[in-house]
Amino acid sequence: MILRDFRDRGLALKASKEIGDMASTLGKVKIMHVCGTHEDTITRFGIRSLLPENVEVISGPGCPVCVTTNREIDEAISLAQKGITVTTFGDMLRVPGSRSSLADSKADGNDVRIVYSVTDAVEIAHKNPEKEVAHIAIGFETTIPSNAVALQDAPENFSILCCHRLIPPAMELLLESHEVRIDGFIDPGHVSAIIGVKPYRPLAEKYRIPHVIVGFEPLDVLFSIIMLLEMIKNHECEVRNEYSRVVKEEGNQKALSIMDAVFEPCDVDWRGFPVIPRSGLMLRERFAEHDARERFELRVEPTEDLRGCRCSDVLKGLIYPRECPLFGKACTPKKPVGPCMVSAEGACSIMYRHTS
Repeated sequence: MILRDFRDRGLALKASKEIGDMASTLGKVKIMHVCGTHEDTITRFGIRSLLPENVEVISGPGCPVCVTTNREIDEAISLAQKGITVTTFGDMLRVPGSRSSLADSKADGNDVRIVYSVTDAVEIAHKNPEKEVAHIAIGFETTIPSNAVALQDAPENFSILCCHRLIPPAMELLLESHEVRIDGFIDPGHVSAIIGVKPYRPLAEKYRIPHVIVGFEPLDVLFSIIMLLEMIKNHECEVRNEYSRVVKEEGNQKALSIMDAVFEPCDVDWRGFPVIPRSGLMLRERFAEHDARERFELRVEPTEDLRGCRCSDVLKGLIYPRECPLFGKACTPKKPVGPCMVSAEGACSIMYRHTS
């Protein structure tokens, strides 16, 4: 298949019919994905409208900006207030912390700069040796290798505020908590291109939940639902790779090696979640001088989410964005209350853009 075939209307309708036929022999089926790009595809192309009533696809914690906590935003603002040049991706600029955002900090005259890659941030540090430059390092396994590479040859005045998260531990917490019913997982394509197939197998085996690693076109998603329904019908709990044109069994070994050389797992909380064991990353000892938290002795008070905002429930798959009372009223892309309305990968932002 060439790429345009993955948007073929006729094939999509055939896939929809097959899903309906398979679902007619099953009870209620709830499938979760953990990827903002998957949510964009599902919402933008109306995938949910092609599914029978007893098959539901819900969004989980698939947006790295959204799962970043108020505390981490407050830490970034604290860095800027200390006179440090803070670099960040555009999505992070308007995410609310406990009292303000990085955009507010920039408006107050602090040196907060939008960059398009960590390489841009390192270049700023090289060109301004008299300045301290701290980059907000967010993202799942997809973006971690680039930060690891940058740190291996970073100048002395460069550091990172590490806010990285690892996807499989969060998936396990969702299964362990039983807070939301999950009958199958659509696994993230970008993350899986790095980590491969293997990390999902223990989850499939331990919790008896089928997984499919999925690409980002409409037919990718529809095919994956067929694959999941087939496994559910046959009581199979395997990890299958629909996105084999990109994702390999072993993942990207070079990227994994670079990540492991620079970072080590640590326990960390996610927005809306408790502390998840080994779901975050910290710099290994030989890179500790580039750790902004330790370098600048960051200490901020713990905070709670804003009252009325239900981003936490959206991230856990407990509600759809429209079920939040603030959605499209007090909370819009122009004036967001929660991070899910800020990031292009946030479920609230996606629903607002494609359905409002």
